[in-house]
Amino acid sequence: MFHAGDGNLHPLILYNNQIPGQLEQVEALGGDILKLCVQVGGSISGEHGIGADKRCYMPDMFSETDLETMQWVRSSWNPKGLANPTKIFPTPRTCGEGAKSIPEGSFPGVERF
Repeated sequence: MFHAGDGNLHPLILYNNQIPGQLEQVEALGGDILKLCVQVGGSISGEHGIGADKRCYMPDMFSETDLETMQWVRSSWNPKGLANPTKIFPTPRTCGEGAKSIPEGSFPGVERF
């Protein structure tokens, strides 16, 4: 299960954790999905940026120079590494958190969920 038509990719692969080895199979399948997206010209990221689960696939999409540049830019805004230290790019944890971070009244007439 996932939504990809709007340019975002959030695979959700259901599995039974009581079956030995199934988690590893699901993680491998998730990686295969991400790699296929890059191979056909897509992106592994969505509106949340890259988190801990996808960061190991960044080299499939970006060159080493790209990644070094991204880290340089990030470190210029986050020199002590305090903002989401386990994620490549810090973002709100969920879409809802991102929406609530915008001050009420910023977009008159737009319903807020």
